[in-house]
Amino acid sequence: MSWTKEAFEEAVRKVGARAATDLAFRSLCVSDIHAAIQQESGIEVPASFTIGVLDQSANQLNIILPPIARDADELLESELESVAGGSKSGANDFFSGIGTGALAMFGEDTGYRPNSAEGNAGTIVGAILTFPAALSQ
Repeated sequence: MSWTKEAFEEAVRKVGARAATDLAFRSLCVSDIHAAIQQESGIEVPASFTIGVLDQSANQLNIILPPIARDADELLESELESVAGGSKSGANDFFSGIGTGALAMFGEDTGYRPNSAEGNAGTIVGAILTFPAALSQ
């Protein structure tokens, strides 16, 4: 089994629920969250994927800092590439998204899950373009 957004959310829910009632498991979460997640979900988290754990107590407040801000006028390299004509992978994601969005309007699941802004935009465009045809069915 591989990680999907749904599998990850389910694993986090299970780990949190068990850690709320099982002190030994809670200690495992703090000392080795990868082992705790694998124990609850059966899926191994890659060692290269960093997961932070905060053991919340009644007298503690945790603040999660946002990513470092950059100048609003400054574009990232990937954003500059998109503005300057895009990329082959961006175009592929966009057009795959169009097909997925169009088929979804007719109840079909292609299995494609966009993981980029281009893919998400294509899915929306595909759904919008086929919406009138889907209504008439």
